[in-house]
Amino acid sequence: MPIATPGSGATPAAGDELPGRASAAGSARENRSDSLTPESDKARQPSEMSTKERAQELQEQQVVRQLSARDREVRQHEMAHQAAGGGHTGAVSYTFQRGPDGRMYAVGGEVSIDTSAVSGDPRATLEKAEAIIRAAMAPAEPSSQDYRVAASARAMAAEARAELAKLEESEQEDTAEADDAGKDESVSEAESTQSKATGNAQLQDTARQAAPQPLNTVQQQLIEAGVYTSLYPSGSLLNLQA
Repeated sequence: MPIATPGSGATPAAGDELPGRASAAGSARENRSDSLTPESDKARQPSEMSTKERAQELQEQQVVRQLSARDREVRQHEMAHQAAGGGHTGAVSYTFQRGPDGRMYAVGGEVSIDTSAVSGDPRATLEKAEAIIRAAMAPAEPSSQDYRVAASARAMAAEARAELAKLEESEQEDTAEADDAGKDESVSEAESTQSKATGNAQLQDTARQAAPQPLNTVQQQLIEAGVYTSLYPSGSLLNLQA
């Protein structure tokens, strides 16, 4: 049987599929396959978006927790400086950062402090240096800048102690000189008193020597009897010593 060619008018056998119909069927299947793919993607998109949003939310929450902890740490650190510094510290200055939640968090800070010496008063300078050291080392975890401030204050305290030692030494020398002068004056007064006492004793001895000795009873009777007058005429030397 000769093969019929398209356009020969031959009738296709039963079960034969026309070429035009077969192509149309194939196109319909392809179209159905293409239409199913976007619908599947659309079905998966909500879950994928939820996962991304959840991950971002968790990340933001973690950042907020970190910023909150940093804010507490910074504020406690600077307040410790200010409380320990007394009248030598100034106001606290903070550096802020905005978090994912829109709030401002302190991420850094500083407290101004006067580190100059007290002119002409080493004792006051020493007290001030000790207060600065306490202020610098007050936080639980001092920073490198805190250690530098404390080291500078320790140097200032050492200089103040040296000046105090010189002043105390000078005061001791002045006191010793004053004591020596007082001792010399006391010795001079004692010597003067002793000299006066010696002079008075000598005068008394001289007076005693120059004073006439009292007559004894026999001599008095002889004088009364005129014996001495006959023995020692007027103008002769009379020894009255016994």
